[in-house]
Amino acid sequence: MRPFPRPNTSLVQTSALARVRFKPVMHLMGGESLGLVADEPVEFEERVSFGPAAQDGGTHSAAKWLAGRIERVASATCNAGQTHRPIMVAAPMACLADPDTAAACDAAVRRTILCQQEFCLMFSDAAFAGDPADSTARIARLRRAGFRVGIDMRYSWQTPLSESFRILIDTIRVDADALEVSNELCDVVEVAQAAGILVVADHANWRDGDYLSQLGVAGAVAPNTDA
Repeated sequence: MRPFPRPNTSLVQTSALARVRFKPVMHLMGGESLGLVADEPVEFEERVSFGPAAQDGGTHSAAKWLAGRIERVASATCNAGQTHRPIMVAAPMACLADPDTAAACDAAVRRTILCQQEFCLMFSDAAFAGDPADSTARIARLRRAGFRVGIDMRYSWQTPLSESFRILIDTIRVDADALEVSNELCDVVEVAQAAGILVVADHANWRDGDYLSQLGVAGAVAPNTDA
């Protein structure tokens, strides 16, 4: 019987890199670049959890999955000639509970031509719903490895920004529309801005730069131009 041909590895890798999409992060007042957001269509939590695909040991670990994402993003960044930094990369909630996350991500970056500080690992606000002290210790491990760490507060904003926690966070991502209806989120942004944390907003318009700046929002993800 004729054996099945081996898959073309280069085509598989090219396809994976093509799924990485970049969005610019721009300063709303000065117009300069504040970095990039790297998006992929599938998150760790959305993987198949039953059948043969669930037995894939290479992606079963959240730490290994994130390490693979970092390598893909690094390769796609270089292939696309993207030079703006830092690169915001969404990180699964499960990575905070995985003791191997910092080491796995550190090893992944060392296999690329980029450096750890060029990445900002973005965890959802829900990831910090547990013990604040425990979250602080886990984030500290990533910071010691050289990574920036951020919080995605586009859908919820319950993370308490304690003094010890604030010094570990580099970036907070919010939704500009939510700022108009939530005084609580505005308070969070004000605290973050006072602590030197970069706050960037989705669905922001260039024309609203002055208003958002007064709230504490410095940048925007792919800001909309005036109609």
